[in-house]
Amino acid sequence: MSLSFSSIVAVTAVPYFSGTELPIIEISSEKSLLDQEIGIVVNNLIPAEIISIQAQTTDDNNTKWVSSALFQANKKGVVDLSAESPREGSYSQIDPMGLLWSMQPDPLDFSAFKVKGDAFSVTFKVFRGKQEIATKEIVRLRKSEEVKRITVQENGLVGILFLAPSDKPLPVIITLSGSNGGLGENRAQLLASHGFGVLALGYFGVEGLPSNLQDIPLEYFETAFSWLKSQSYLDGSRVGVYGASRGAELALILGSLFPESVQAIGAIVPSSVIYGGLSETPVNAWLYKNKPLAPLPSVSKADFSNGNGEDANHPVNTVQNFLEGMKDEEAFKAAAIPVEKIRAPLLLVSSGDDQMWPSTLYASQIQERLKAHKSPTSCEHLTYPRAGHGIGIPNIPLPGSSYYHPVSKKWFSMGGTIADDQHASQDSWKKTIAFFQKSLKSEATKEHI
Repeated sequence: MSLSFSSIVAVTAVPYFSGTELPIIEISSEKSLLDQEIGIVVNNLIPAEIISIQAQTTDDNNTKWVSSALFQANKKGVVDLSAESPREGSYSQIDPMGLLWSMQPDPLDFSAFKVKGDAFSVTFKVFRGKQEIATKEIVRLRKSEEVKRITVQENGLVGILFLAPSDKPLPVIITLSGSNGGLGENRAQLLASHGFGVLALGYFGVEGLPSNLQDIPLEYFETAFSWLKSQSYLDGSRVGVYGASRGAELALILGSLFPESVQAIGAIVPSSVIYGGLSETPVNAWLYKNKPLAPLPSVSKADFSNGNGEDANHPVNTVQNFLEGMKDEEAFKAAAIPVEKIRAPLLLVSSGDDQMWPSTLYASQIQERLKAHKSPTSCEHLTYPRAGHGIGIPNIPLPGSSYYHPVSKKWFSMGGTIADDQHASQDSWKKTIAFFQKSLKSEATKEHI
């Protein structure tokens, strides 16, 4: 059997008995972006035999990540991962990327997959029983090799700018991390690989910026918008903002506060209201002209007693705390993000099993507020009923639905399952890229990117 891919890489292995063709692994691309789906086919097997396929990689912490699944060859002696589900293994449904995203630490723990370089390798092995009969190594790219990485430390701004190749000014996207802070380079560099300039903009938790999500001056982002307009290789009149969780809340706030500066907003598992900062006592997260944007809504305190939140086996579920706070309807209403002031098209992505906060409910409230104010702004809502708070980049290993928060130093339940989060990430990521391409790229720009 031959694959209908433009580029096929075939790998041979030691023969399992004489007089036969060797089993081979055919892969549609030996070097590909993280979000690029690849075809994986094993040929020259014994018809109807059961084989095991294993994927393995090692991260920067020298942690080995492994996945495996059993497949039955068809009557032609072929296993095609895009057409067949495993008989059993680390994933269960038809998914050519299943062996990549279902890799888990070996030995099993709650490690996070840590890779800082531009690429990492994955080795596929095929076994008949315990005998290895074929192997192939591929490379997965965290960004396109043509994308430039530039450190930004100007006018008080701290970030990393990723630039796709172009002979005309690029439309640009600002990416915003959530309550974990930092720069959030992963999504930024992958977005840039699809033909954008992308600024991974820090706003706390980075050297030179506040250490915590408290009293963040929104003038900082005004400076960022102005800086983008001053760069000749960027088109500061076509700016998108992309954020997840608290970063999504911030993206919506920026769109409502500076509507002329934002031309597209992608809000992943967003909030519909302006919440406070990270503190044991009430503090503001955001300030503009030294004033809070709104009174703080109520949120009941999470229960960290009896070891809750101390390890991955006892994560804290906080969605109920936010739902309880909504019972103070007056305070909740007063804290609403004035999304009716937004003039940019919106893409909202939410998860129905979000255990951090009720993102699907929040996204619906955003839509309802737009409708109530007769806003002309277009708003698309993608919701994934079984996914959790961890919707993001597809096809990378995840350690599970528990998350260690680097600021609060506690473990939280994200909800969902690895499989459901991955399927939501695969679908929403494609649609997010298409959204920004439609919203920010003119035909003239497309011709040069």
